[in-house]
Amino acid sequence: MQLYPSPALVPYILHYLILEDHAAQPSRHRFFPDGHPGMAFHFGDAFLQQDLHCKTPIQHPESFIYGQVNHHFDLISGARIGMLIVVFKSFGLSALMNMPAKLLANQTLALSEVFPRSADQLTDQVLAAPTHQARIHCIEAFLLSQLANHRRDNKLITACTQMIHNAVAPIPVRLLAENLAVTERSLERAFDLHIGISPKLYSRIARLQRYLKLRKASPDMTLTALCYEAGYYDQAHFIKDFGDLTGITPTQYDQSTNRLAINLMQINVPGSI
Repeated sequence: MQLYPSPALVPYILHYLILEDHAAQPSRHRFFPDGHPGMAFHFGDAFLQQDLHCKTPIQHPESFIYGQVNHHFDLISGARIGMLIVVFKSFGLSALMNMPAKLLANQTLALSEVFPRSADQLTDQVLAAPTHQARIHCIEAFLLSQLANHRRDNKLITACTQMIHNAVAPIPVRLLAENLAVTERSLERAFDLHIGISPKLYSRIARLQRYLKLRKASPDMTLTALCYEAGYYDQAHFIKDFGDLTGITPTQYDQSTNRLAINLMQINVPGSI
């Protein structure tokens, strides 16, 4: 279920995502980059997170922040899934922070590590709230107080991300910089500060998300037609890019019938659970 932010937070938040499910046993889910950082609260069983090269999963805190990611990883859910995620716009989380977004890339940090003075109180309020709307009210009060103290000029990064998402085909970083009347280095620094990954990687992730949205909206279109519509040069390039970012094939993605989000889907890994 998706809920939307109040007008004051629309420039920073894409939506709130509520994940709820019950299962007979734990299950494994594949998470892959979507270009959005987030803040999350577990009101069900906390997930275990297992990165690519780590054999031992790490348990999520009750509340945490995650930055941009450049690779896929797995999440192992308990029998009771209950989670509220603040899905920020690509540069939205950095507006709350006193640190470059690049320092949060590929990081999952307890809320108390980032906001030591207020995290415990906020977490208690959110988890004790009787409804999702009440939870969101607590979160928004906190976010608005943070924004009052940490506003940044994000006009350049806003214009650049809009250009990337509106483009029919990928735009080289050189042309992005020329169109925005800045140097390539200035644009890269803006991405380090506000988003946390490079313009090139962000463009790759945006193109994959465009494909997935097209696939959902037009399930009868052929794979080749969808690839070109999403901005890929050919089907082979698309399949390689899809595998690099998700760790699975397009066919495996399509065959999944249990998705918690567009970039979070249950998978079956032999011997994993």
